[in-house]
Amino acid sequence: MANRRRTRTNNRSVRSLTSRSRKKDETASSAPLGQPALTARPIVTQEMRYTVVPEFPEPDPRSKLGNGPTGSAGDYIVVYRLGVPGVQTVSSEFNFGTLESTGDSLIEAPSDAAQLVVELMAAPDAPTSQTLTLGVNREHRLSSVTVRCNAKNFEGAAALAHDLVMPILSQLAFNHEVAITTTGREILEIATEARQLSQIAVGAVKGMTSGLWASTPEQRRLLSSYREGLSSSEPLYQALSFYKVIEGVLTMRTIEDADLRARGETPNRESERIPQDITAVLHPYDSVLLSEAFAPYLGRKFADVRDDLRESLRNNISHMDFSAAPFGADSYGDVMAVLRSLPVLRYMARTLLSSVVPAGNNDIENREMDDE
Repeated sequence: MANRRRTRTNNRSVRSLTSRSRKKDETASSAPLGQPALTARPIVTQEMRYTVVPEFPEPDPRSKLGNGPTGSAGDYIVVYRLGVPGVQTVSSEFNFGTLESTGDSLIEAPSDAAQLVVELMAAPDAPTSQTLTLGVNREHRLSSVTVRCNAKNFEGAAALAHDLVMPILSQLAFNHEVAITTTGREILEIATEARQLSQIAVGAVKGMTSGLWASTPEQRRLLSSYREGLSSSEPLYQALSFYKVIEGVLTMRTIEDADLRARGETPNRESERIPQDITAVLHPYDSVLLSEAFAPYLGRKFADVRDDLRESLRNNISHMDFSAAPFGADSYGDVMAVLRSLPVLRYMARTLLSSVVPAGNNDIENREMDDE
């Protein structure tokens, strides 16, 4: 009897990310948060994960294995698709089992190689080693990296594979002077055949608005940093870009308040805070998914959150101080710490930026959504 597949995800149902046909009178919302229900895309371009868990008939011994979408202790196979930054970064659809055949890079493999095997030793005299397999595409360029590991769950497999694969990619980039990145990761739990696919999904389409104005030099600096944060696919750079916006607006206010005091006036400005109920300002499509990221900051002033993240995040990204603990994209733990902070940084950056541009161009609380 063939097995049936049950599809689960991280708090959202699986839908195709390709565009759907719309009625003639339907138009995309011009609100900053858009209408992701029309396309099943995230509000902004960001990583999304989908998990498929097979269901086996009762007599099959595999029916009693596993722990659903979180995975369980055992062997995993992890495949990374390689890509050229700026050419292959984001995805508009999620297809399991295609990463090995759709990757590319700027590194040409030896003419006689169908694949390359890299053996990693923990130390020169280490008793065990870890093997990575570099796939080769039809154009004979490196296209994927595959590693097998033993882990407690999907998250553990992702962490182990990341910390093995990314340092190798960094060496390849340096040795060959090429830009190289990963554009997707698929994890197979061998015992249960459960699979998890992670890619950066292209964001929702937003309707054009005419809200343009003659910007000041200060606004241009802030807006360009915000645009870079939205446009980058590198989490560490995104975090720095949004942090610069937060820092810039709060610094502008410090200067303005000092000028007021110099003229004998008392500044009268109410400090922004992260709401206690974050669902009041998040799009319903994101409120469940992002609530955990906001939990440590609920009710706190923006300035306090900025100061906390300066010590725990911003400085560790900006500086390579080995007497402390600098962040690096080759560390899964560091990347996850940054990804957990990104929703808060983006929310604060947008809210503060909205306060220094003409009214009517930013409507952070417009949560218009065309539900089906």
